[in-house]
Amino acid sequence: MKTNLFNKSLFAAAAVAVTTVGFSASASAGNRIERTAVVEYGDLDLTSEDGKATFKGRIRGAVRKVCGSYDATSLFDKQDQGNCMDEAKLSASRASVTILAAAEAGTLKGSKISVGR
Repeated sequence: MKTNLFNKSLFAAAAVAVTTVGFSASASAGNRIERTAVVEYGDLDLTSEDGKATFKGRIRGAVRKVCGSYDATSLFDKQDQGNCMDEAKLSASRASVTILAAAEAGTLKGSKISVGR
C-alpha cells in the first residue's frame, strides 16, 4: 500500500515538473528577440569564383553576428543559439541561391540582403 501511494505521489510530482518546464519553454520562445544583419554584395562579381567565395564568407559572418555567442553553462542558451544558427543559415542559403542564380542569368537587382532569425 505504501509503495503504491509513493508511486502515485512520484508520478504526480513528475507531471507537475514536466508541465512547468513546458510552459517556461513556450513563454521563452514567444519572447524571442528577432535579429538581422545586412550583407552587401553590390561590389562583388557574383559570376566569378572569387566573388561567390567572398559573398558566402560575408553570409557566414552575418549569421555569426546575428546569433552571437551563448552562455556555455546554460543549456537553454546553447540550444537557442543552435536554433538561431540553423534558422539564419537556412534563411541565408535560400537568399543566396536566388541571388547567385539571378547573377548568372544577368537579372540581378539590388545590392544587399538581410540575414536573420
